[in-house]
Amino acid sequence: MDYRGRRKGKDCLTERALQSILIVEDHQLSCQGYELIVEQAGCKGAIPKVTVQQAHSLKKAYQLVFKEAIHFDIVFLDICMPAYPEKNLYSGEDLGRLIVEKQLKTRILVMTSLTDKLRLEEILQTVKPHGFLVKGEVDEYHLITAIEHLLLDEYYYSPTIQRILQNPSEEAAHVAEEEKKFLYLLSQGIRNREIGGHLCWSLSKVEKRKRVLHKKLGIEKGNTMALVNRAKELGII
Repeated sequence: MDYRGRRKGKDCLTERALQSILIVEDHQLSCQGYELIVEQAGCKGAIPKVTVQQAHSLKKAYQLVFKEAIHFDIVFLDICMPAYPEKNLYSGEDLGRLIVEKQLKTRILVMTSLTDKLRLEEILQTVKPHGFLVKGEVDEYHLITAIEHLLLDEYYYSPTIQRILQNPSEEAAHVAEEEKKFLYLLSQGIRNREIGGHLCWSLSKVEKRKRVLHKKLGIEKGNTMALVNRAKELGII
């Protein structure tokens, strides 16, 4: 595929300093596919040639970005990632939010399989990514076009995300950090009385918060497993 016809004379793309991309994705085949697309685009001159690193866990991504202090110009960020509770990272959303809070001047390109409208709205609010692609719409064209826009400090959203922006809901469901920790503890099979000890909550507060989360996540009735499964479906934990 020839990418250069899409650039509309924006030769400054190659003038921007682009040195490294971090792919945060727990599926190695997906990582390899993204990296191959980037490398081929670099060889064809569509984008500057770039080094690519992969992180298949939030722990690895955290170590690269915050422990080793490696600067990445762009982070490809999946949302549904195994939790890293030691750093209160329960999904890719939490890593993205932390990058934004630390003002690392890293452009975030979210790529997710999530389709729930309220959940996508929440990620737009918390991560504020420069790029946002729904995986069902990701192909070679959209991925490289997104990178081109990010290099120019422009935003690029897939058709699904654009529709959400055009027709926002009245209120996106927000799950607080302590609620994410609560859901994670539930997912580990920890009982209600023991959870109270982890969070310094009374047993009545544990039960009340569980009812609140059932409502937030759109579960009218169901046991703890239904709540945990819904949280996983939404990429919250």
